[in-house]
Amino acid sequence: MNLASEKTKVLEKIQSLDNVMKGSIYEMKRYCGKPNCRCAREITSHKSMFLSFTCQGITRLIPIKKDQISLIRKKKTGYKELKAAIDEFGRINGELFRNEG
Repeated sequence: MNLASEKTKVLEKIQSLDNVMKGSIYEMKRYCGKPNCRCAREITSHKSMFLSFTCQGITRLIPIKKDQISLIRKKKTGYKELKAAIDEFGRINGELFRNEG
């Protein structure tokens, strides 16, 4: 397979991976501070799930539901595939550039 056809194949792969997500899933434990709350009486914290990601140098946290975790993990796998495809695309472009000169 020549480099031009490899490049086309990788570009199609990149275009097919349009529903991806980068980030980490965190469970945060916190106390609300209300005197009559369960967390004050039983010394057990509230648990919340969050998706953490960085956008323009700022870390963002988005609250998520437990039933969304499997979908987020699937999208994160897609992100890893996208990153690998972009790396391959860069390698092919480097090879093509080297062959031009």
